[in-house]
Amino acid sequence: MIRIHQVMCPLSGTPDRKHIAKKLRCSPQDILSFEIERESLDARGDRLAFSYTVLADVRRPERFLRMKDVSEGRKEAYCLPLPEKEADRPLVAGFGPAGMFAALILAEAGMRPVVIERGRPAEERAKDVEAYFREGILDPESNVQYGEGGAGTFSDGKLTTRIKNNVRIQKVYEELTEAGADPRIRYQARPHLGTDALQKIVPEIRKKILSLQGEILFSCRLESLDIRNGQLQGVHTSKGYIPCTDAVLALGHSAFETFSSLLSQGIVIEQKDFAAGVRVEHPQAMIDRRQYGEYAGHPALSAASYSLTFRSSNGRGVYSFCMCPGGTVIPVSTEEGALAVNGMSYAARSGQNANSAILVQIPKKDFDRGHPLDGFLAQRALEQKAYRDGFRAPAMNIRDYMEQRAPGETVIPSTFPRGILMEDMHRLFSDPVNASLQEGFLDFDRKIPGFIQNGIMVGAETRSSSPVRMVRTDSGESISCAGVYPCGEGAGYAGGIVSSAVDGIRQAENIIRRYGIRETREPEGQEDRLK
Repeated sequence: MIRIHQVMCPLSGTPDRKHIAKKLRCSPQDILSFEIERESLDARGDRLAFSYTVLADVRRPERFLRMKDVSEGRKEAYCLPLPEKEADRPLVAGFGPAGMFAALILAEAGMRPVVIERGRPAEERAKDVEAYFREGILDPESNVQYGEGGAGTFSDGKLTTRIKNNVRIQKVYEELTEAGADPRIRYQARPHLGTDALQKIVPEIRKKILSLQGEILFSCRLESLDIRNGQLQGVHTSKGYIPCTDAVLALGHSAFETFSSLLSQGIVIEQKDFAAGVRVEHPQAMIDRRQYGEYAGHPALSAASYSLTFRSSNGRGVYSFCMCPGGTVIPVSTEEGALAVNGMSYAARSGQNANSAILVQIPKKDFDRGHPLDGFLAQRALEQKAYRDGFRAPAMNIRDYMEQRAPGETVIPSTFPRGILMEDMHRLFSDPVNASLQEGFLDFDRKIPGFIQNGIMVGAETRSSSPVRMVRTDSGESISCAGVYPCGEGAGYAGGIVSSAVDGIRQAENIIRRYGIRETREPEGQEDRLK
């Protein structure tokens, strides 16, 4: 098999054997089978085209290996480790991406995990979230942050990641595809699912875990650990005591009360830098024109996105985060009297506005008062400052913010479902954060002309990452307690759906290793998928 880069295909076409044969200068009959590994948009020259990397089985592959963009290739499948000894049923606390994939691997290994999730199943949770968006009725236990699928269920569903772990990443993609995701996520340059697709995918993964004799308890909150002589013996939950000697803690980045409980029991938790800022909205048509030029609106092109970074003169990074083409700005609070915002898109990304977080780094020196959870308190203080009755959001035209003038009428309508109030948003942030935002906006306007003139800002965005890290050993266990496996974004080891899911897989493997590895095998459905 060979790997071939830069197989070109016009926007109106679909890659096939003819495109590969043209690249290799051979007959299409020489291409026995192929699989697309990666798709990207090639903007070099005057015309846009798609560029593909493919893995192909060809006749006499040795004759192509000296060609440019061709190398030996092979497809690696995820191999599931199986425990050598019988083990107690492990527990997984939290059913976001990290907890979900930890539970799935443990279930596939025959360990029958018990999952506890403080929120509700996706079907019920969707109704709670809709009531929050429509009427401002917040359920503190079932909302955008808490419930089946975690915060990612109500998001753009991005699957991009910077981590390098192709086998586990492919396992994540395979499971999502099996659960109903578009198969193209396995090779798209910027794959995403959309909140509507996620609300259907997540229950299918739940059903698979249950079919493998896993157990899932919803509306069940972790209250404390039962630790004896430095070893986990069980957990106390809102539904009673559950014995276990291994527990994955995939708590998410908003579980302040649970982190407080763990800290009081001696679990080592450290402060970590986080980021805060605003959601900006622009007309999606403007972003499409800036990114695609004359090709804007072409049916083969999805709504355009952007990724922006800048380092301000005070040393703070300013960057776009979780950009949602054709999306909606949403409230994501977990308590009354405090407002946090985020972005969400449907699979079609067909909304009129693009939105993205524009965040500024918040170093520990900004909030450190000597307590490990000071970052949570800093987030909460900013959210309380941003709160308006009924979970309405403060907002401002970016141009008014830059010119420090009184807020005017919005240059475009906001998508925020609870309504906005035009205010001076300088009041939300410290002087260093405001200075960084202003410098960042100037730089972003040079990169995307119209960014300042045609944009509005809605705030505040505070939940992009966890402000703590639960310290763990190289084998994944908490340094404070054997059998406790901190995991995912809330524990400070991931940032996004895929990296959280991969960390969940890794922690499940660490638990399996405690009982020795009998063998490894490819899970069912992982067979070679070459066309």
